[in-house]
Amino acid sequence: MIVGRMLSWRIILRYAGRPVAVHIAIALAISLGYEVLGARWLSVPALPVSLLAAALGVLLAFRNNSAYERWWEARTIWGGLVNASRTLARQVLTFLPAPRAQRSDGTPEMPSTPSRLVQMAVQPEGPALAPAWSQVGDGAVRDPLGHARDLRGPGEPRGSLATFIHPGRETPRGVITGMHEGIAEDARELVYAQMGFVNALRCHLRRQDPFPDISPFFRPSVLEALRVEQNVPSAILLWMGTRMRRIYSDVDHPEKVYLRVAMDQTLTELTNYLGACERIKNTPLPRQYDILPHAMVRVYLTLLPLGIVTDLGVLTPLVTALIAFLFIAMDAVGRDVENPFENGVSDTPMTALCRTIEINLRQMLGESALPPPLQPKDGLLH
Repeated sequence: MIVGRMLSWRIILRYAGRPVAVHIAIALAISLGYEVLGARWLSVPALPVSLLAAALGVLLAFRNNSAYERWWEARTIWGGLVNASRTLARQVLTFLPAPRAQRSDGTPEMPSTPSRLVQMAVQPEGPALAPAWSQVGDGAVRDPLGHARDLRGPGEPRGSLATFIHPGRETPRGVITGMHEGIAEDARELVYAQMGFVNALRCHLRRQDPFPDISPFFRPSVLEALRVEQNVPSAILLWMGTRMRRIYSDVDHPEKVYLRVAMDQTLTELTNYLGACERIKNTPLPRQYDILPHAMVRVYLTLLPLGIVTDLGVLTPLVTALIAFLFIAMDAVGRDVENPFENGVSDTPMTALCRTIEINLRQMLGESALPPPLQPKDGLLH
């Protein structure tokens, strides 16, 4: 994606350099024939050429608006992917069961330390609200005069967080009890799988091999299983859903149903984003909107010197160059923007967004050695 304030000449020449040079040569030949050789037949009335320019401008505007809508939809989808990735990581770190004492092979599991923010969230410094709140008739915290209500009985101390959540119990109800003790291997692997998913989706849309980019996020056995899949991003989501089912199968608590449904909704949202990206990638604009404006631009620019040579004479090539650059650039920009997943100068910056997701999720895991954000190079952000 172009993010620089000024376009480089390399990009400008790539868009319009060669075709503009061709039409300048045509205009130069016409002006020399008309002025030097006296070929007065190299002239046509200017009115038809002007009407053609107006009609062509409307056609190009319509096509470019449609192309921009596709580009903006692609950027909106990837913005949603960033948010959904953060949501899934948050759900994994707060909804999954507490770290188990042993791995499946019998070896003890040593959960890692979560981020300081998570530790502070599960270790409140101040006293909790009194459990008597739940017994107030109207639930108001102030009386009709605006004074704060003291809902405790005479000499009654404030309740602890555990008793506030569930009076009479020593620990809060729920399968996430003890999550502050550390991040389990299952949770870390799922968060890393989400990083692998967005990178696999980026490579999938750009028709690139995903395995060099996703290998840091999966165990070798998982990578080998993914190599036989036609749609690697979809297979990763399937693996994540199956892994969540296995995790919750070890939990005997009715609350797990609601937590698993919430996490499955996030996976469904990621699947919808995957399908939306594939729809944009595999369904181009109708070819009529691509071929017709491109052909009409060339016809118009060929006729343009014939319509202005009578009035401009030797200045015809200069005026033709300016108008040709405008129309050719509009045509080229529309053709480029309509395909936002081709790794071009107008591409959605998926690589930078994947890096942003990786930084956010790894920081949520409490890691400190984070990769730096990608910076624009030569005014381009990939």
